[in-house]
Amino acid sequence: MTSKEIIKRLIAHDDAPRFGYAFLDQTDFIGVRNLRQINMPLDPYDQWGEHPELKALTGFSGEVRRDFYGNIYGRFNGKTKGECIMGAIQDWDDYRYPTIEFDPSYRDELLAKDLARHEKFVLTTGRAIFSRHRDARLMSNALMDTIEYPDEVSSFIDSLVDQEIAIIKNISGCGIDGWIIYDDLGMQTTTFMSPSTFREIYKPAYKKLADAVHEAGMAMFLHSCGYNYGLMEDLIDAGIDVFQFDQPDAYPSEVLASEFADRAVFYSPVDIQKVLPTGDRELIERRALEMCELFRKAGGGWIAKDYPSYSDIGIDHAWAHWAQDVIVANSKIK
Repeated sequence: MTSKEIIKRLIAHDDAPRFGYAFLDQTDFIGVRNLRQINMPLDPYDQWGEHPELKALTGFSGEVRRDFYGNIYGRFNGKTKGECIMGAIQDWDDYRYPTIEFDPSYRDELLAKDLARHEKFVLTTGRAIFSRHRDARLMSNALMDTIEYPDEVSSFIDSLVDQEIAIIKNISGCGIDGWIIYDDLGMQTTTFMSPSTFREIYKPAYKKLADAVHEAGMAMFLHSCGYNYGLMEDLIDAGIDVFQFDQPDAYPSEVLASEFADRAVFYSPVDIQKVLPTGDRELIERRALEMCELFRKAGGGWIAKDYPSYSDIGIDHAWAHWAQDVIVANSKIK
């Protein structure tokens, strides 16, 4: 059975023979881009640099850059992808969502790859919903917007999702198996917003996007940091098939396996805050085995993975490999 078939069976809850893998040196996945843009306006600030004009505008002392949407990001010493320090929307009345013009030859390139026959599961990355709003307004403004400007927020995310759906339609039939968005919704012990606010403002956008993903024959993946328990039922109802959680023990994993693994799949490492950073081999190996047993008892529901940049969070890759070795040795579901 190919990697593609195993991951598809896990997602369908259809007797997959083993857990999935997305380790740095052993994986069931490949990634592809979902579009190539043409006629993009020239922006002298689209790469990291000193950029005195942006630094004067923001008061930030490190490296800065500006993205396609007009958000300005900052970072220090070349580390991480940076954080938004000035959102593109200073006044709702003045902002116009930028348009994307597709390179028509890119679809042909995807078709030429014959990805439907690739042995691995093909995953592509879309754009976030709440996190796009958060960056455009910064967190404090974004949360207040849900109270003061709910119609403007809904219009903004509708534009975002409509743009995503256009991309999805453009690559439909090209053999891509999954669509993932990176949308952090939680803090360490609760969500950024109440379930009722999520349900009213953001859930319709999630459902609209997930419906388009499913209609195109793909599975819907969501990466979300933090503790999202209060939103899980709504997210599953909206159409999320796979949850990429780097902190599964925030719930903990026992809850994920027992309450949700019959309806969703968890795409997770051994916890990157409570377990792997300890460097305690006995703890890491024990927790890896416990996660195998938990999800095996649930009938599957787990794709084990690595965190993509352990050096950024102070974890020696050898510590993660202890977990990987245990998982691979105990990956059979039945």
